[in-house]
Amino acid sequence: MRITAPQPDAQDRRAWAALFWAGRLGPAGFMRLLSRFGSARAVCEAPADELAAPSLRLTEAQIAAIARDVPRRMQRIDAELASLADDGIAVLCSFEDAYPAALRDAHNPPPVICMSGTLTDADVCALAIVGTREPTSEGRVTARDIARACARRDITVVSGLARGIDTAAHRGALDGGGRTIAVLGSGIRHVHPRRNRRLAAHIAERGAVISEVAPEDNPSGARLMARNRLTSALARGVLAVESTLRGGTLQTARDAGRQGRLVFACDWHDDRPQAEGTRALIAEGAEPVLGPDALDVIEHLLRTHRPPPPDQPALL
Repeated sequence: MRITAPQPDAQDRRAWAALFWAGRLGPAGFMRLLSRFGSARAVCEAPADELAAPSLRLTEAQIAAIARDVPRRMQRIDAELASLADDGIAVLCSFEDAYPAALRDAHNPPPVICMSGTLTDADVCALAIVGTREPTSEGRVTARDIARACARRDITVVSGLARGIDTAAHRGALDGGGRTIAVLGSGIRHVHPRRNRRLAAHIAERGAVISEVAPEDNPSGARLMARNRLTSALARGVLAVESTLRGGTLQTARDAGRQGRLVFACDWHDDRPQAEGTRALIAEGAEPVLGPDALDVIEHLLRTHRPPPPDQPALL
């Protein structure tokens, strides 16, 4: 079996997109294939017996998708990339200079992302504001007010575009005239939830909407959970406003800790169910926060914190 070390100048973004979008692969599986064969195009041309090597850990469905679905995707990939570009959506591969540097810190960084809008140098100072889809009215107002205060201080707000706390955070940043970044758990042409499609368009005008999912794909539980690691990677710190003990908020905060990001949690002094998760985070060492008046401390920590390099192999 041939083994060819991957080199950036040997990569073909068309093959990367087709393989990642149609090969039923996650980021780790994609990079294993790239490390073995040297390029996405070589993976597409590999015989089935080589793809079946135990070290590659591919399922029969994945091998079949690489043999059948990826070549079909390659036949229309030029038209697909052109259509995305016409709609102002950039497709960025991890070997390209324009790929967001912060995403390289994520666990298993996505080989390919779609992005509507732009990232700027100022986005390096960002706070992810996350929480339950079923917040209290006080939690929703707190998320909005903190995001609005971030906007006034030129701190970018990152969140996941979900209903509840995420929506309040994005709207607060926009209301305050600031920048915000939304990370999707669906394809960029299939914004979820549908009620936030107009909000996503506004975010793209004043920040960015990012997805690692194939452009037309629907959301799924696994995709929604997977995007949490990207939400935390794009920020220097994560603030959990309200959270139960289940769901994506605690995962986002714990991903942040593993990525060397700061973790904050609102310290609610009552027995609301939406405070169970934030209390758990504070017990684990998260910095307690309540209300926009805490932004002085948050801003100081965000501007002085330098996350350590990721504890994983470097991307191309």
